[in-house]
Amino acid sequence: MPDRPAALEDQILTAFKRALAEGRSDVAEHLLRALEALQPHPTQGSSVADAYRAIVAMAKRSRHAR
Repeated sequence: MPDRPAALEDQILTAFKRALAEGRSDVAEHLLRALEALQPHPTQGSSVADAYRAIVAMAKRSRHAR
C-alpha cells in the first residue's frame, strides 16, 4: 500500500523551515500565516506550535553567532 501523502500542514511547515534556513523571512511569514489559517486555535504539538519553536530556535542560533 502506498504511503499517505503528507498533510498540507506538514508540507507548509517543511517549506516554512526551509524558508527560515535560507534566510527568506518574507516567504516564511506568508507560510506561517497559512499555518495559522489552517489551525486558528493551535495546541501544543501542532504545526503552528512547531513553527513558533523554529522561530525561537533560529533567534537563539543567531544570538550565539554574534
